Amino acid sequence: MQNLPNSMVGKYEEIVEKINKFSKEHLNQEYENICIKALQDLCLNHEDILKKGKGSSWAAGIVHAVGTINNLFDVKEEPYIKALDLYKEFGVSSSTGSTKSKEVRTLLKMSKENEIWMIHSDKSVEVSVVKEECKVIEKHEADKSEETFEISEEFIVAQKIMRRAWMEKNYNKKVKLAKEALSICENCSDAYIILSKNNNLSENEQKKLLEKAVNAGKNILGIDDFKNASKEIFKRKEAQPFLGAKYTLAIKLWKMGERDEAIKNAFELLEYNEKDNLMVRGILSSWLLIEKKYDYAEKLFKTYKNDYLAAVVYSNALLLYKTGNIKEAEDMLRKAYKKNSFVIPYIIKQKKLPKVLPNISKFGSEAEAMHYIKYSLEAWNNSVEIINWVKEMNINFKIEMNN
Repeated sequence: MQNLPNSMVGKYEEIVEKINKFSKEHLNQEYENICIKALQDLCLNHEDILKKGKGSSWAAGIVHAVGTINNLFDVKEEPYIKALDLYKEFGVSSSTGSTKSKEVRTLLKMSKENEIWMIHSDKSVEVSVVKEECKVIEKHEADKSEETFEISEEFIVAQKIMRRAWMEKNYNKKVKLAKEALSICENCSDAYIILSKNNNLSENEQKKLLEKAVNAGKNILGIDDFKNASKEIFKRKEAQPFLGAKYTLAIKLWKMGERDEAIKNAFELLEYNEKDNLMVRGILSSWLLIEKKYDYAEKLFKTYKNDYLAAVVYSNALLLYKTGNIKEAEDMLRKAYKKNSFVIPYIIKQKKLPKVLPNISKFGSEAEAMHYIKYSLEAWNNSVEIINWVKEMNINFKIEMNN
């Protein structure tokens, strides 16, 4: 976002990530665009107010505010979601969500009479009509070529089914909906991802399903060779299933010990998705240190200098120590500690990770620390010297805080 105050970058990206994730599962592109516009207006014109609340609360409030004036909670409309389910998805209480929603509407003078906040698409249009309206041709200046792909009726219907599938808590119900989606559209990446989570399958079988998910995404985007594809195409909503599939495949490859392939997929994701909504850089930074690919790690940290993710800053501190830059490592670890102090107790083995990790509700939380440690502990644990260094630094941090 242009002209965004430096003090708001972290908060803005946190809220955007939450809005993007929710929109992918429950809304459409126009809804998402208006929600992002609302966030931008708040950042530019109400910075002090936006700083005070939690990112999840503001994300819920923004979406609820836009949804309120556009009948999102009317069962007869499409898209539709219950207000209570919206709050639940963002991890906020109904009182918090409704209060933030009212605050957003007041700050932005949001109402049905103010056209800039209204969804202009005809919500009564049936899928059969949408088919004729969804043939998209985009001209990409990046490679001076024209790329064309058609958003079929089948894909639209399958994605609606998958939105329901992701909301289901029962895995068997998820599978049933995933198979229904695939019977309609064979290029439904999300459906293959759900099927791959079957614990009765072998790892190779799970991997093959995820490879199908990636290929399905490529087919939807109409891409044969990514080297010749414009990056603009990956900004489209239709690219999200592909990016999610490639991310899930990278994680599976790492677990299977195919680490070079996992790293390759992660780097490709960063190339395709420059905003890195999936926060791949955090996991990749740990993988590079574990595999001792220090040159690649150094380049990654230069690209994401002053990053707001604790994972990136902690891993940067570890790289600096491993490469003999002790003073810089101490400064970076101090910076990391200020971003998230919950990480260190896991590094020095004062705490152990639970079997099931909680969702990350905000940055700087213990949940964020747990997710970082899940993929990075191997890098920290390969040296007693490093653990002792962190213990000593931790003592210094606590003394500094008390003074």
